[in-house]
Amino acid sequence: MIPLYILGLLLRFGPQHGYNIKKLMEEQVEDFTLIKLPTVYYHLEKMETAGYITARHDQDGLRPEKTVYEVSESGVAKFKELLKQTLNINYRPLFDVDAAFYFSDHLETNDLTDSLSQYIEKLNKSLSVIQHHQIETIQYLPESIKTSANIIFHHHIAHYQAEIAWAKQSIDKLKEAATDDKATNH
Repeated sequence: MIPLYILGLLLRFGPQHGYNIKKLMEEQVEDFTLIKLPTVYYHLEKMETAGYITARHDQDGLRPEKTVYEVSESGVAKFKELLKQTLNINYRPLFDVDAAFYFSDHLETNDLTDSLSQYIEKLNKSLSVIQHHQIETIQYLPESIKTSANIIFHHHIAHYQAEIAWAKQSIDKLKEAATDDKATNH
């Protein structure tokens, strides 16, 4: 996915040096993708070798020389290919926490409910950040991409809201089951 984002950002914002590409990733796509920023330079090198981008050295006065990257014709074709591949939507969420529920007979109910409560707090914070970022971002976007940006934000907001609802329901069910267990054991 990193090459897709690098190519897309270069196409959208024009030629950039590596630091600006990393900055654009942080500002533009961090809400909806997992990119380890130190790997950007690795991918830039691989993409240059593959001919998807070109690199030129630029020096502004006495400042250190910077490498500026630009998408080549084959890079435009590769970007379109990668972009079309993302339309092959697959959804199969895997959650590590499901193992804790599967083996919950080896855990205390409080461990599960406390963990879920902390999870809800984290989710609410993340949801708040995304909602705030949406408000900040949408107003500055060109009209041509506002709809797409809102679709992305709403996609992530819906997932956070669903996960929060699931965690709250799970806490209720765990507490109800613990109450039922106490009643049947007395």
